[in-house]
Amino acid sequence: MAGQMAAGPVGKPGATDLDGVRLIYVAAERAAGGVGAYSEVFAGMLRPRVADFHEVRHPRPGTDTVAELRARRRAIIELIDTADGRPVVVHGEFSGGSVESFWPTAGLERRRRDVLVSATVHDPPGLVWWPGRVAFLEQRKLLNHAVHFPLRTLSRAVERRVAGSRTLFAMSDAGVRSLLRAYPDTTVRHAHMPVWSRGEVVSAPDRPKAVGLFGLVYRGKGFEHVERLRGLLPDDIVIRIAGRGTEALPAIDGVEILGGVDDADLPAYFSSIRALIVPYGARSPYGEAFPGSSVVTDAIAHLTPVVCTGHGALGELRAEGGVRVVDDDGRTEDETVGELAKAAADLVESRDRLSEMAEALKAMREVREPDEVVGGYLETWARSLCRA
Repeated sequence: MAGQMAAGPVGKPGATDLDGVRLIYVAAERAAGGVGAYSEVFAGMLRPRVADFHEVRHPRPGTDTVAELRARRRAIIELIDTADGRPVVVHGEFSGGSVESFWPTAGLERRRRDVLVSATVHDPPGLVWWPGRVAFLEQRKLLNHAVHFPLRTLSRAVERRVAGSRTLFAMSDAGVRSLLRAYPDTTVRHAHMPVWSRGEVVSAPDRPKAVGLFGLVYRGKGFEHVERLRGLLPDDIVIRIAGRGTEALPAIDGVEILGGVDDADLPAYFSSIRALIVPYGARSPYGEAFPGSSVVTDAIAHLTPVVCTGHGALGELRAEGGVRVVDDDGRTEDETVGELAKAAADLVESRDRLSEMAEALKAMREVREPDEVVGGYLETWARSLCRA
């Protein structure tokens, strides 16, 4: 069967629940990082709309032993078997190294004809990239790469076998296309990462003359460019940095480092910057990935214009108007950083452009409202069960 891309992004359906269906949600716990935080919100969106809703949570990727994976699978099977013959949907959150969701849900659709297994893929085209990364390998990182890097082709074959003819969800058009190429028997839907504001923000043109960098510090996120950005931006434009791990960054004149920011404090943070710089770059020798960006999602939620590279799926955001994309193809890293700094400085100085982008961000936020997003998942599951 050829792969299928459903027309258009996931949107609000006619029905608001899954009558007579048991939904089992397999996902990382809240403390497990970005996907865990997303999962907590997504579960909160599902609970009021699905009467028979069950959560099977797991710790961060690379934590489980083989025995723990088997125990989680048994727990899921018990929930399936106690559904009294009613249809069951098992939905997982798959991200890099997340064997904790991947293996316990593998092959469950073969237990009964009316068991539907789907997944949101956070780092497409790989479902988990490292299908063997149990706790033993996570604790031996060099060995993990020694096993997985030369066996990349085998890993993809394992992922194709598990994916089968499932329905997969990706958070970008680029992610959808990459999944269709990698798993030709699947149906792939585009589902936006949901956006929710945690409070009112100051209008972008009326904020302090500052730009921000935001998010968890790790390879590929661009925090290594802070010193160069500081040197390129005008002295009267402050750089404000926030996010877990940023407190360990070196002190630089003209750069304010805030460290981790609680959700409740995000409106205040975004109200303190006119634009967010997202200098993402390639970060994996395993190949290009097309993840959704929770950092950009937070900026959209708080109506903050974004200046970013075209890395991964970021480039497609330019069409919506609230994001200024600096293409990095054909440019050196230094040249790309220079263009980011120039674009950010020009934007910060233009009240008209800030206002235009803030208006575009309102429309971007609207199509990513939680009810719109979760409604599409419910509609997709209901239609898939009807076809089963």
